[in-house]
Amino acid sequence: MSERTRRTVLKGLGGTGVAGLVSLAGCSRQSSGGGSTDEPTETEADGGGMDTETESMGGGEPVALGSIFPVTGTNSAYGGGHQQAFNLAVEEINGAGGILGGREITPVNRDTEGAPSRAAQKFRTMINQEGIAGLVGPYSSGIGTTLAPIARDNQVMEISNGNTSPALATAGVNESNGVKYYGRTAPNDVQQALVVARVLNQRIEAETASFLYVDNPYGQGLAEAASESFEGETLNMVAYSQQTSDYTSTLDAVFEGDPEAIGTVMYPGNGRTILEQWNQGGYGGQWVGAEAILSPELLSDLSDIVEGMYITSPQTANSDTFQENMGGQGNITQFAPHAYDATYLMGFAMEAAGEASGTGIAENVRSVSRPSGDGDTGISVAEFEAGKEALGNGEAINYDGASGSVDLNENLEPVVPYRILEVQDGEAEVVEEVPLSYFDGKI
Repeated sequence: MSERTRRTVLKGLGGTGVAGLVSLAGCSRQSSGGGSTDEPTETEADGGGMDTETESMGGGEPVALGSIFPVTGTNSAYGGGHQQAFNLAVEEINGAGGILGGREITPVNRDTEGAPSRAAQKFRTMINQEGIAGLVGPYSSGIGTTLAPIARDNQVMEISNGNTSPALATAGVNESNGVKYYGRTAPNDVQQALVVARVLNQRIEAETASFLYVDNPYGQGLAEAASESFEGETLNMVAYSQQTSDYTSTLDAVFEGDPEAIGTVMYPGNGRTILEQWNQGGYGGQWVGAEAILSPELLSDLSDIVEGMYITSPQTANSDTFQENMGGQGNITQFAPHAYDATYLMGFAMEAAGEASGTGIAENVRSVSRPSGDGDTGISVAEFEAGKEALGNGEAINYDGASGSVDLNENLEPVVPYRILEVQDGEAEVVEEVPLSYFDGKI
């Protein structure tokens, strides 16, 4: 990458570069039409702004792509890494000459703040004022459920890096043209539910279990699907509120009847409090947690409490190249590789479409993600220039990314292998690999 090009990329990242996670922008106001818009101020952490005067490489006007991650709020343990991965992908694409004959991608980074209404407001602003062709994110399925209809109605392609709720499988289909404007590089939790049940049925051999889950579509969808696949008796299905700090009554409800095991879907912020209060209350039982609780900081801080806890998680390739370009494993938060891959897929889809539009991305993203024949060109991490060249020569490409294979199905979501982890001395160690073949005939 030339020094001029690098300066241009950094300018588009709000002057922060790949490592820059938070800058100040965006205060809400109401537009005359009743919609919401954001004007840059110095009062809100929005994870990097967009400079509308960003210099192009000479191949045409820059193309705006948006990102929206939890830089602050309940899931802030993950959002910074998501945004860094998105920005890294943009920098690599621009460093490879951009898209569509030299057009730069300008990143428009926003913070969900953990709030669906604020995220929706910011998404509309990115569409109406910044003119984004696509959006990478959000992480939370609850927020994803709010944003998918906006993507559909405005014909802007959204690819989530972390939405896993089964309810989102068919989201984003625009009835006027039949195009699906919502996809994800994260797997559908129908898979994870089967793995949670596998732990309960085979590793613990539990006869009774209760399920505790965050009160949003992600938590409910995963917990209900896991309960359906559990071969024992489900005693209690309990949702927890994210707006409280005393979970005594919640835990009392979960442990009514003395379940042998607890399948849980909870985020680190509330999960830390719940686990501490569970320990103080002496409730007992074996925890089986979905991937959302997989925070290295939480596991280290609560090492004595979470010892022996099982956690399920989709397998991630986390290639050496991606690790190096991210500045080390310590910068790679859960589902950060999926944000990187979503950005690459958008870039390749625009190349395949020959245009920078939401519809162009939506109609081509599946074809660049998966094999389509014997003549496919395999493309891996940080190989945007090679993929662009292959597409320019009329060849099909099959992108294999930082999160592993991202072969999208008709619902624009991947089916991936899973891991079963066990917490030992404050770290989650892999105790079983669950291959793709396990899911054959089950989903």
